Amino acid sequence: MNRNTKLLFASIILILFAFYFWYSQKPNTTGSENQTAKDLLEISTEQRNEIKIETQVMELSPIHTQIELLGETEAVPDQIMDVPARISGRVTSVHFVEGDTITKGQKLATIDSPELAKLRSNYLVANSKFHAAEQNLTRISSLVKINLAAKQEQIDAEANLRVIESEKNSAEESLRANGLPINNISSGQYIVYAPKSGLALSRNAIPGSIINGNQILTTIANLNDLWFQAKIYENDLQYLSEGLTANVLLNAYPELSFPGKLEHIGEKVDPESRTVHARVVFKNQNRKAKIGLFGKAILKVNERKSFQLPEHSIQSYQNRKFIFLEGKKNEFHWVEVVTGITSNQKTEILQGVKEGDRVVTKGAFELKAILFKDTFGGE
Repeated sequence: MNRNTKLLFASIILILFAFYFWYSQKPNTTGSENQTAKDLLEISTEQRNEIKIETQVMELSPIHTQIELLGETEAVPDQIMDVPARISGRVTSVHFVEGDTITKGQKLATIDSPELAKLRSNYLVANSKFHAAEQNLTRISSLVKINLAAKQEQIDAEANLRVIESEKNSAEESLRANGLPINNISSGQYIVYAPKSGLALSRNAIPGSIINGNQILTTIANLNDLWFQAKIYENDLQYLSEGLTANVLLNAYPELSFPGKLEHIGEKVDPESRTVHARVVFKNQNRKAKIGLFGKAILKVNERKSFQLPEHSIQSYQNRKFIFLEGKKNEFHWVEVVTGITSNQKTEILQGVKEGDRVVTKGAFELKAILFKDTFGGE
């Protein structure tokens, strides 16, 4: 091979290498142009009318995070009281029925008690002995002063008085322990009076029945306020604090909301349920709520202003979220967004829109179908 031929081959190889280098460095605008074209959709007026597109102008609106606490109602402990018979005997009369509104001091029941008669008799005997011993000591003390009685008689009388006084005090304490007045009545009749005002939740007394002293005749409660004992999941603790307003929704009244307040958050996590005890105090409107009803307490936290869109206007594509923004008339842009919480079928938009943007809220799914009509089946 002569020298000229070698130079020719070398020139050809050099030209091919230069062309390859130029082609590899050339910007590939075709892909971006296709991508831009894919993110933009233009439709006709007839298509728009057929799809019945509706849009919404983006503006900031109030939004909050909603936390639900499951729980059960119960009476406020300081507002509920059991009324015991205090003494055994036979019920002779009952003056209330379950559901009655009771006033403090109201007569509830009358009990005929041999045990009470014995307690009162013991007191009366002890009281009589005490007064007799007291008078005897006074008489002997007078005689000692005029030397008509020995000093030892006075000492014996004083010791006897102290013994009888101890018996009298013991009889008085027996009456007090049973909630009985200290008086000179000797009968065994005992009247039970209401210790507080409220609603009679039960009636466990029947005229003629024999009862024990620890038997509960009724339970009286003030149900104007109730407690809602709830559970907080540990992930929600960061949002909650005592004093937050709450609305209690009970399963029995799904359309009725009871306003209340988160009064207490517990200090210990339940190791099994991984929850913390919470107490919500709420007003019992028209006495609708009952003790032991299940429901939930709704608390609104992290109140702020943000963009919101109807949940159905946001489209999913390859695990990402998109919306359609309308630019010129009948021209729609396929825009990726970052979403936040969803509440009441509205989703918070964190990124991807700005105030004044016009977003498609009805017909977005149909626009997506048109935009991806060539690849939609492979999504």
